[in-house]
Amino acid sequence: MLKIFGAALLLAAGLAITAGPARALQVIVTQVDKNTDGTVVYHFAVKTDQGETLAPGASKETADFVTVYNFYGLVEGSAKVPAGWTFSSEASGRTPAMGGYPLVLPLDIPDTPNLTWTVTKPVAGGVLIDGFTATTRVSGMVQGEYTALVTRQAPAVQGAAAGTPGAVAGATKQALIGTLPTPSFLADVK
Repeated sequence: MLKIFGAALLLAAGLAITAGPARALQVIVTQVDKNTDGTVVYHFAVKTDQGETLAPGASKETADFVTVYNFYGLVEGSAKVPAGWTFSSEASGRTPAMGGYPLVLPLDIPDTPNLTWTVTKPVAGGVLIDGFTATTRVSGMVQGEYTALVTRQAPAVQGAAAGTPGAVAGATKQALIGTLPTPSFLADVK
């Protein structure tokens, strides 16, 4: 009986996974501007899913964030952020971790600037935040990668005994990784 239950549970999980793509935070390139001095300004937006929020923490290390990896040729001091966010750039990108171990494994080329935006005010689910920009001296475009740490609301597990994990609704942290595709309209930027 236990084997049949286990097989049915595995089949149900497989169907749930293939039923549709998981929705999660996305980083989008919305515009690229080429300046007369040869530098290029990238405009980014962050889009949250309905079930997730971005929460500030007691410190930069505990706050939710988004990192875009390997932003070659970053012009020092060029990054801009909307209200409620801070910017940092490290040679080794900030990656979601637990107990010092990364939860996702992005391709992070050593000594290459990474863009990290950390939330300082709560961000609701299901919103699009724009106003993130960074300037580079590199005019070629490549497919990028990003990670994020978000807060997801977990509902209470029905039938769970009081005092057990999942008995009450709560917030959980979720690590995300995704590709940062170059939109087709950017192919004309030279």
